[in-house]
Amino acid sequence: MNRDAIAGRRPFVTIARPRKRLTREESRAQTRAKLIAVGRKHFLRYGLGGAVAEKIAEDAGYSRGALYANFDGKEELFVAVIHEEQTRTVDFLRSLLKDEPSPKKRVKKFRDALADLVTDHDWIVLRAEFEVGALRSDPIRKSFVEAHRQQRRDGGELFRGLLQSPDITSRLTPDEFMTVMTNLAHGLAVTQRILGAELSQKSTRNLIQSLFDGLISST
Repeated sequence: MNRDAIAGRRPFVTIARPRKRLTREESRAQTRAKLIAVGRKHFLRYGLGGAVAEKIAEDAGYSRGALYANFDGKEELFVAVIHEEQTRTVDFLRSLLKDEPSPKKRVKKFRDALADLVTDHDWIVLRAEFEVGALRSDPIRKSFVEAHRQQRRDGGELFRGLLQSPDITSRLTPDEFMTVMTNLAHGLAVTQRILGAELSQKSTRNLIQSLFDGLISST
């Protein structure tokens, strides 16, 4: 006989708490997040042209209808992946610079982080796919223009913060600086990925840093 029963005590029973039921908005956000995460993997592996919407939905654990209930198709899903990448990058840069009091160290951190981010393999592939898609599809071109403007605004805002110190000067406006840096740096990174050992990733990173240093000066 159970010892609790012998002692006249009621046995301890663990009662599982019911899970909190998600609201419709929370459920939709969860579905979109999962589709974006799986879509990112497919776009990196197969490219925008080779990825299949139905397969993305299946691997995410949803039906084809769930994907089309959240996105018009794989092109809109791809744009959502790009937006999430850019948002994560901006959030990272903001957190990186927030607690650094030294203007010179803030500039160096910004420079090095840009070089790392632009030469990241995943970002190179996604950005290149975005560019090719923009050349072939008018809706993607419009999304590319919007994403480019947002990137310039966000990056310009961060760069303006660096220029608040009288010791830091730039030959370009913040918007011009970000346009030059992001596009030329991306071009270098793509070339490096294609050439491989002929142009090392380290050399490319150094070139990007030199480009940065040539556009900004500190005293």
